[in-house]
Amino acid sequence: MDQLALSFLPPGIGHNQPPEGIDPIEGLNARLTANHADLLTRFCDLELACGRVPDPIASEEDAATATDFIAQCQLHIKGAEREHRKEKELFLRAGRSVDAFFKRRSEKLNSALAPIMARLKVYRDWIAETERQRYHEARHRAEEEARQVLAEAEAHRATAEHLARAAESFEDRRAATQALRLAEEASERAAIAGQVATAPLGPTHIRGDYGATAYVRRSWTFEIVDLDQVPRAYMSLDLVVVREAITRDGVRDIPGLRIFQTEALRVRSA
Repeated sequence: MDQLALSFLPPGIGHNQPPEGIDPIEGLNARLTANHADLLTRFCDLELACGRVPDPIASEEDAATATDFIAQCQLHIKGAEREHRKEKELFLRAGRSVDAFFKRRSEKLNSALAPIMARLKVYRDWIAETERQRYHEARHRAEEEARQVLAEAEAHRATAEHLARAAESFEDRRAATQALRLAEEASERAAIAGQVATAPLGPTHIRGDYGATAYVRRSWTFEIVDLDQVPRAYMSLDLVVVREAITRDGVRDIPGLRIFQTEALRVRSA
């Protein structure tokens, strides 16, 4: 068995391996250095020889020597690349094994979560519809209140103007001032009701007891209805141009495609 493969196994009785806690990367570098000492020595020799190549190359003899030297260096590099691939193969297989180990479990849990997410989405949609109905009812009431209070303010203001013009006593002037104050208060109430009537409906979120939040994310996508009708400008590998036009440029009408919005439930942790 390869020494590197053995390094992944626990040491047996009577082992002389160093105690735990040593950086595995340092151990790997030490092993590579020991196992490929000749390769490294040759690298050093060739690198030093690079400094002895004539500069400039001014003769046929020097040119021939430089040509042979370059060929030697390239041959050594190719040999090093072969060793590189051999050394890395175990890590590639180990990496694929690690990926499969975690991916398999993550996919299994995601599959188990899918029906729960669907049920939570149904509940969230019901809550959103309830909030939408309440919003429209509250908006209608606020609009009606704003109209009534505005009419009340106009009536008080008209009374104040009439009393101010016809005032002949202190009591008349005080009554005009009182009517004007009532008109201003009614105008303030009308402004508040108007703000309620025009306030936008916020997104529906579900809050967990420990800070998690469930919400809906909407995105635009498309499906091909008739590929022959799709303009050439939008044709590319995997229709990337179409996706960019829809998501980045906001295009909503392309011949041969059906562009539509989708929504999916997302859960964000605290």
